[in-house]
Amino acid sequence: MRIRKHVLPRTLQDAVATAFMAGIIPITFWFEVYVVIPGIHGPDSVYNWVHFVPAVLLLFNVTAHMLATMLCDTSCSTELIQLPPAGVSTAGAGTGLSSKSWHLCATCEFIAPPRSWHCASCRTCILKRDHHCVFTGCCIGHKNHRYFILFVVYLFISTLYASVLNNYFLWFVRGEEFRNWTSLVKIVFPLAMLLIDTSTKQYYLVIYLINMVGVMFTGVLLIYHGRLILSGAVVHERKAPEYDMGRAENLRMVLGNRWYIAWLSPFVASELPHNGVNWETLQKQTLKSK
Repeated sequence: MRIRKHVLPRTLQDAVATAFMAGIIPITFWFEVYVVIPGIHGPDSVYNWVHFVPAVLLLFNVTAHMLATMLCDTSCSTELIQLPPAGVSTAGAGTGLSSKSWHLCATCEFIAPPRSWHCASCRTCILKRDHHCVFTGCCIGHKNHRYFILFVVYLFISTLYASVLNNYFLWFVRGEEFRNWTSLVKIVFPLAMLLIDTSTKQYYLVIYLINMVGVMFTGVLLIYHGRLILSGAVVHERKAPEYDMGRAENLRMVLGNRWYIAWLSPFVASELPHNGVNWETLQKQTLKSK
C-alpha cells in the first residue's frame, strides 16, 4: 500500500465527520464493554469475557479498515499511466465502446484513464473513482475500495451488536428508569436535552440513539454499495454498468485475488487483478459476454 501524502481531511465538513467517527468508535466500545455488558450480566460474570472477545475483534476491524481507507493512496499518481494506441480512446463507432473514456483533467494537466475523475476535495484524480467519503475524509477509488466496503460491513455488524445490547440494557434491565415519556422526549431531542440534563442517563440515551441511527445508515450503505460492487459499477455508473463480469469476478475486482480471506483483516495481502488504468480490454470482454 502506498500512503497518501495528505492524510488529514482538507475541508471542514470532512474534518467534523472524521473527528466524529474517531470519537464515537472508542466511546461506544467503552460504553458496551464497561457499562452495558456488566450491567446485563453483573460485574464479575464470566459472560463479560464472552462478549469482550468479539467486541475487541470488531473494534480492531472497524478501526483498522477505517485507517486503511484513509491512508491508502488511490490517486492516478500511483500508477505509470501510458496513453493507449491511437484510435483506442475513440473506438466508439461500431463497437459500443465509450468515445470519452480517456479525458483531459485541466486541473492535474494530464490525460486521465477511464473511470478516473478529479476530486476537488482531495485535489487529485482518483483511479476508478467511486465517491468522496466525508467520514474518512478521502475518496474511495480502485485501491481502497476493499477497505471502505469492509469498514462499512464491520461498522454495520458493530452497531447492530451494540443496538441489541443497548435495547435490552435500557428497556429491560434498567426499564424502571428509562421506560417513561421523559426518555422519549430526550431521544427525540438528544443534543438539546444535553444542555438541560447532563446526567449519566442522558449520555446513555445519546449513545443509544447514535448506534440505532448508525445501524440503519450503515445498513442502507451496505445494500447500496454492495449492489454496485456486485454489478461491477461505481456510483456514477449505477444506471448503466459497463464492466459487469459476473458477481464473483466483480467481487474479486474489489477485494482482490484472495477475496475469500481478505475480509479477515486489512493486513491480509490480496492483490487486485487489475491496475485500475486499462479498462478497454475488460470492457470488450463485457460486451462480448452480453
